Amino acid sequence: MKKLILILILMGAIIMNGCSSMNVMVKYDDEVNFEKYKTFKFVRPRRQDQKSVRDPFLNKEVMQEISSMMEERGFEEAESMEKADLLVHFYAYVRNRSNYVPPTYHLGRWGRVRHVRPGHVMHYKTGTLVIDIVDAGAKEVVWQGVGKGVLDRFDPSTQLVQAVEEVLKDFPPVK
Repeated sequence: MKKLILILILMGAIIMNGCSSMNVMVKYDDEVNFEKYKTFKFVRPRRQDQKSVRDPFLNKEVMQEISSMMEERGFEEAESMEKADLLVHFYAYVRNRSNYVPPTYHLGRWGRVRHVRPGHVMHYKTGTLVIDIVDAGAKEVVWQGVGKGVLDRFDPSTQLVQAVEEVLKDFPPVK
């Protein structure tokens, strides 16, 4: 019984630890030469569905962060969509999640089971940030970055803005 309880506690710890970091996935077109791109312009963020974030202040912060990251990499923001080599489009989702934590028990003398802590439901928020980079001439996505993770319940928007850095960490791809 003690081994079973220990295994359940370790599995719960591993699961919760795995949820605490930002998972980043990047896809891009291998045939595209990213060195030819010099300018970018933001496409107005659009709502994907009812669960996407509609906070104009968050959109502004994410745009500023993406802009500074792009400028650090040698890109310039174009004056208009027609003069841009790349179009940058992003959106964010925040979802409420819950996880059931089972009760923990303690074995006492003579094999008696004593209840130590009741089971409970943990509520938390997960966030997803998607950044699409589109070739303005071909109107095709040439790079996409997706960051997912558990958000701080007191300040989720700050973590979404910080996720921009992790998602764009390897942009543009080096061949």
